[in-house]
Amino acid sequence: MDTVQRSGRSRGHTAGKSTGPKPAVPLVLYRAPGYLARRFQQICATIIGESLAKEGLTQLQWAVIACLDDLPGIDQRRLAEALGIVPVNAGQLVDQLQAMGIVERRLNGADRRARELRLSPKGANIRRRGQPANTVTNRRILAPLAPDERELFIDLLVRLIEGNAAFARPGAGRRKRRSPQAASNKK
Repeated sequence: MDTVQRSGRSRGHTAGKSTGPKPAVPLVLYRAPGYLARRFQQICATIIGESLAKEGLTQLQWAVIACLDDLPGIDQRRLAEALGIVPVNAGQLVDQLQAMGIVERRLNGADRRARELRLSPKGANIRRRGQPANTVTNRRILAPLAPDERELFIDLLVRLIEGNAAFARPGAGRRKRRSPQAASNKK
């Protein structure tokens, strides 16, 4: 199988520094959007995870904090939709953040079954304190690109996501888990 060593740089740009040797990647994968998206997500998760470690937060917890800061009073179902996760996972995240004193649940005056989600004063403080580091972190992710390429890259990602919105379903594409009985019948 043909492989290629990639430098990660194009057209002579040297804005980003690389650490370590580049892995040999099969040519067919190197041009496949799914493969590249997964690798990019790994990079983003690592860099963002490192920046959130001092606050003791995960990337999804930070996303909940950011969402509630931008959309105070949102309900759990709409939060799940905004983050692209299943409602059960959104509920678990809210439970975690509520236990940490970062999120508050309040009764919705129009629908007493629904709960409005808001940042607590502690959560608002974490958001204010963490936002500058989050900005630096996102710049670090895009550092290998020239400044004009960064804006274009983000614009293209937004276009791809919006153009494929019908496929943005939490859990889509995952293999279904087999029941223990089905697995033992196969043996």
